Amino acid sequence: MKKIVKAALAVAKKYPVFPTTQDKLPALSNEAASKLLGRTIAKGEGGFKLATQDPVIINKLFSVPQAATVSVPMGPMSGLLCIDPDLYKGQHVVDWHEKNRHWLEQTLCHQSQRGGLHYIFKWTDEIKFPATLAEGVDVKGHGGYIVFPPSGGYTVLQDRPIIDVPIEAVKEAMVAKGGTGNVTMLSSFNDATDQDLIDRIQDASDLYPAIRTLSYRLPSRRQENGSRYTRDEMVNLLNNLMDTSVAADQSHSRHEDWVDRREKIEHLVETAMEKEAHLIPPISEDIASKVLGMKEFIDTQKLIGAASRPIGPQRETSSKDIERKITEMGTEAKKIEGNVTQPDFGSRNVSQLNAEIIPPIVWVIPDMIPEGGTVSLAGMSNVGKTRWLASLVVGLAVGDTARIGLPQCEAKVKTLWIANEEHEDDVWRRCKAVARQHGDLASEPITVRGKGAGMMRLVAINESGTLEVDEKNIAILVDEVRQCGAALLIFDPYVTLSDGGGDENSATSAAILTKAFLLIIKMTGVAIMHVHHTPKGSRQEDRDWPRGDSSAWRGSGAIYSALDCGFTLSNWMPYNKEKRKEWKGKYLEEKLSRWVVLDSGKVREGKPIDSAVYELIGQEMDKGEGRDIGVCHLSTEDEAENSLVFTNNDAARASLLGGDMVIALGFGRHTSMAAVAKLMKGNDLMPDLNQSAGKPKLYKLFEETVSCDGGYVTMIRSESGNKKAQWAIQIDKKEDGND
Repeated sequence: MKKIVKAALAVAKKYPVFPTTQDKLPALSNEAASKLLGRTIAKGEGGFKLATQDPVIINKLFSVPQAATVSVPMGPMSGLLCIDPDLYKGQHVVDWHEKNRHWLEQTLCHQSQRGGLHYIFKWTDEIKFPATLAEGVDVKGHGGYIVFPPSGGYTVLQDRPIIDVPIEAVKEAMVAKGGTGNVTMLSSFNDATDQDLIDRIQDASDLYPAIRTLSYRLPSRRQENGSRYTRDEMVNLLNNLMDTSVAADQSHSRHEDWVDRREKIEHLVETAMEKEAHLIPPISEDIASKVLGMKEFIDTQKLIGAASRPIGPQRETSSKDIERKITEMGTEAKKIEGNVTQPDFGSRNVSQLNAEIIPPIVWVIPDMIPEGGTVSLAGMSNVGKTRWLASLVVGLAVGDTARIGLPQCEAKVKTLWIANEEHEDDVWRRCKAVARQHGDLASEPITVRGKGAGMMRLVAINESGTLEVDEKNIAILVDEVRQCGAALLIFDPYVTLSDGGGDENSATSAAILTKAFLLIIKMTGVAIMHVHHTPKGSRQEDRDWPRGDSSAWRGSGAIYSALDCGFTLSNWMPYNKEKRKEWKGKYLEEKLSRWVVLDSGKVREGKPIDSAVYELIGQEMDKGEGRDIGVCHLSTEDEAENSLVFTNNDAARASLLGGDMVIALGFGRHTSMAAVAKLMKGNDLMPDLNQSAGKPKLYKLFEETVSCDGGYVTMIRSESGNKKAQWAIQIDKKEDGND
């Protein structure tokens, strides 16, 4: 079998494929395809429309001499969409990519043979995407196609699950290009009959918008006696419809989408019942009884369609509706002479601007934390974010931020620290350690709320199951900020601020949190800083990868976009290639994770602050207060680089490996060494558990309980008579807050 055929069959397990030349052109003319397949391929039916998952046809198509690459059509045929920045076309594309990496790199990415990038997202029928997002940045959707690995020169650069297109990020890119940012929301679903929607679900050309539109129509369908379908009846009906889809087959390319959409039916019905439309005619009693019987749903399709008319869940908003709303608001009555705008809008001409002195930004810390601004600190787990926060709040309280390598604050600053994952005493312990480190004797007060008081959330789930601002907690915070006089409010971490953990990948969820931040700021003038994590999997890369990187903020790009300023805390590594290699080789033995660096990731105005390098050291505490507490000691890059002194320290290795095991395995007892080996695959510290010597080597490291970042790790070996030794790994959570 030809290599190209094997490659095509491999890709076809998930997506339809067709052959293209080395120049990425369709390999077959319509005439040639007709002869090869033994059927007429008319005009408009060739090219990417030949794409298939049928192994027999694939063998025929890719056996022609000109077939050099495997291509996949974008749009409804594959359920995919591609954003294609051609980096080789110039620095302007490189710059655009750098600004947008934070949302692009959340999904699957391929690299082309010329060095371009293919960021692959889920296709949606609801939106008409622009052809380009910038010069050199194409959007390939319906009618487009891309070459897939393992075609020669094409590789998987970033193997991540394919996600929905972040629409808000696309809008921002369109605005930056000079457009309005308006995307066209297709109305085909609202205009379609029930039968059209059913057809789309059954052939998997669409799944979610169609099932959603049907769910919105059902609550208003009544029997002649006026009775409505029950919630369970509607859920049952829609579930049965989804079960008739070709995507219900596990081998179908959109099966995973089908599973996801089917799981959302109950929520869709509940939402639809709340937004009931009253413009849809009733279904007769005899039709309803047949539909609810569910023996042959394929027959009920026509019955439902016959009882319906092409109308969506809600009436389209018209200009008359807007004019009526303006009148209701009393806009005309509010207007005064001189074309004055409403209070929320500002209006000035150039002469007014020239006559007015617009005050500069006022800073809590110059060029770093603006008064009334939103700031974030991003970093990996256990990199030292909490230690750095302790140094920050104590430095602000004593009026000395220069001592930790930051611009000097102009006065002592009060802070309020919401530590949702720390006990209050643990925070005080860290702050005391910083004060002892610097010999501080007096300061402004620091206010702390730990997790013992309950999780402080800003966004809650309401009765309808949707997210909204938590008014009670906002009121508590506003009142406390006013009472304690805080100029800086810290939330640690961001992920705890939304009920149920929220959805970091949701632009809507991020927008609601931003709304909560702005509400607090508007009512108090306080600056807000939140602590956020870097994307999962970052430990597989060089440990300094987040340095000043806009993609260091995990989740939706809306999180990063809402910031005035952003900073990263990451492990420090040398830039020099040879020094870097030496550093990585001695990282474990020398405990080089103790060197971290703070960098600017986003700047509101002016230039970024200078990087600050810290060594994480232990601070001795008072008698009776336990072991040393970790603090940040301001250092330099030279001191970090000169710290390379070789030692063979198994304790250091066990501590670092234990921290990685806490993250990969989680807390509890792990008795399957095969499962442990799978989860720890690729970790260069982990002995090979598939080898006979692997488990004894690991046991040597963890025979005695090892304290590491995030927990305690112990390996247990049990033997009974002549039976084979049994192994287990016990991981317990660390509760004292020391990292």
